[in-house]
Amino acid sequence: MKSRFCGVVMLGMIALAGCDDSSQHLQIASATDGPPPSQEILAALASADKLDGQEDHVIGKCYVCQLSMDGKSELTAEAHGYTACMCSSFCRDHFTSDPDDVISNTTIPAASDDTITH
Repeated sequence: MKSRFCGVVMLGMIALAGCDDSSQHLQIASATDGPPPSQEILAALASADKLDGQEDHVIGKCYVCQLSMDGKSELTAEAHGYTACMCSSFCRDHFTSDPDDVISNTTIPAASDDTITH
């Protein structure tokens, strides 16, 4: 009887320790989500989104190629509520390694007259 009681107590302690450990893990995971994007990053994403004449939060040109190459819908990455289409898996991997750095170091080309909608 005594060994059964000890076994139940040990299982209870293990279960409690497991709960504490997982809640700490959740706090760490949410703390590493990073700061919100700067206004410059959001403005750059909005400008890149307009290049195709639509404001749909989908950027159709490859960010890594300075928005000069068409992206592919099967090679996308998410950044601050926008979907960015990349031209290759290399570009997608580079973009996802540090999206804010890629976005902030990209010069947004001027929209051509045929992409401007009224």
